[in-house]
Amino acid sequence: MCFATTYRGILLQEEKINSVFLLYLMSIPSFCILAIAALVLENLAALQSPFQYDHHLWGFILLSCLGSVLYNLASCCVITLTSAVTLHILGNLNVVGNLLLSQLLFGHELTALSCAGAALTLSGMIIYQNSEIIVAYIDTRRARTPTA
Repeated sequence: MCFATTYRGILLQEEKINSVFLLYLMSIPSFCILAIAALVLENLAALQSPFQYDHHLWGFILLSCLGSVLYNLASCCVITLTSAVTLHILGNLNVVGNLLLSQLLFGHELTALSCAGAALTLSGMIIYQNSEIIVAYIDTRRARTPTA
């Protein structure tokens, strides 16, 4: 995810490519990769007639496709407005939020390792948010230290 997000950030911010055009460029290679993976992983099920399935299934498939397109468009817009690093950090916050909601709604047990991971993730986000303050503090410490 991070690799693709970084390149999306470069294309959207530095190359000034429109979000919808970038989704258009990404759709054909994504379709090819997913079609090959479906043929390999699903054996010959993908080659059966698609008309034997209920019409409700096709509605859910189209709804899923629409959700995927809207999610990708929203992530491209977020990258355009902020940066790829910010989107990656928001993804990490999403994981922490899922852990907490899982514990609150379903009563899942939070292990010490998951609590430590959530604490490290949140501290990393705080450090990233206040990086200018930290750099200024380190620079003032270096300026005060006499050089030999």
